[in-house]
Amino acid sequence: MQQIDTDLYSRQIGTFGLETMGKLIQMNVVIIGMRGLGVEIAKNLILAGPKSVFIYDPEITKINDLGANFYLTEAHVGKTTRANGSVTKLQELNPYVKVDVIPDEQALHSAIASGSTHVVCQTEMIFNGSVLNQAALDEECRAHKAGYISS
Repeated sequence: MQQIDTDLYSRQIGTFGLETMGKLIQMNVVIIGMRGLGVEIAKNLILAGPKSVFIYDPEITKINDLGANFYLTEAHVGKTTRANGSVTKLQELNPYVKVDVIPDEQALHSAIASGSTHVVCQTEMIFNGSVLNQAALDEECRAHKAGYISS
């Protein structure tokens, strides 16, 4: 079992308890969507300290994304996906958490099917004009013993 940095997580241990914190540091989470809600969930979750957070958002950054995702800059507009534009700043939040980008939808489904994903949180439904069906994703998560949250 991974050791808990009790200095870094002292407030969380006081709130959640050591047992819950022990479970949290072993969790692998996928967050779908890096607009306002998705990036806020990712930030707060990474600060809480799970084992890994994988982000999926293949949408190329648009100028209006800068008002919702505080990690995106004008340099990202038209050049990089919202996930790739956000990942570096998210990685800097907590050295104990592996933060990475899921590059495409096939890799997203592979991550879920691997059995190592504990929770999938979907904050966006449409990417590049294609719908990522909530009901189908929920069923896929259940089939592979992963929790599913749609927000």
